[in-house]
Amino acid sequence: MNAILFLATVMFAIQAAPLVHAEPPTGALVGRVLYVGQAIPDQVIEVIRDSAFCGTQATIKSVAVHVKTHGLEGAVVSIDGVALPISEPSLPPLVLTNTRCTFTPRIAVGMVGQQVEIRNDDPVMHNTHISMGPRTFVNVAMIPSSRPVGKPLKQPGIYTVKCDAHKFMQAHVLAFAHPFFSVTDETGAFRIPNLSVGEHQVTVWHDTLGAFQQTVTVSAQGETSITLEYPNHADARKK
Repeated sequence: MNAILFLATVMFAIQAAPLVHAEPPTGALVGRVLYVGQAIPDQVIEVIRDSAFCGTQATIKSVAVHVKTHGLEGAVVSIDGVALPISEPSLPPLVLTNTRCTFTPRIAVGMVGQQVEIRNDDPVMHNTHISMGPRTFVNVAMIPSSRPVGKPLKQPGIYTVKCDAHKFMQAHVLAFAHPFFSVTDETGAFRIPNLSVGEHQVTVWHDTLGAFQQTVTVSAQGETSITLEYPNHADARKK
């Protein structure tokens, strides 16, 4: 009888124990985006509105390359073919600020569902106009000391940001349906964690140089390092 009771107790314990599902292995992709092609000169644009505050000229540095590393700043590195639900509403907003007659940051990257918050820190009026192709996402006049204006990103893609009052002001917002993206820092470095192990297609995008792709194999429980070098400027813009 004792043996039967013991066996029944063990069987009950096994049935009551929660099932433990092993998490699939993941790894991180780290690296640097390089540009060693022909130097691209800065754009100098005459300012015809609010020049007392904005200055008489605006200098736009289209391509910023680190002197020592040859790393490209402001390139967006993302992983293709990843299908995940849209972002949670708890994600912090992407803040896009009109400051000193520029957009800060020049490249903002987030997830579908995430809020874009537009601010104006300048003593002059800006008209922030965000669009995707021919379709306007938001178009709002931001007077000095106005309250921030927010709107969630509804679809993935590349949004162009302009100021209708100051034509030289431009930025971009990139929205993804997954969290596997990164923007390179001033040395060209990036890091994308929590990737599934195996082969992935990596896309690199830059607002001046265009886009290119490369395949990489991510290893488990560690960092996979890669160097991504931009092709010739003229070739990159064709893609």
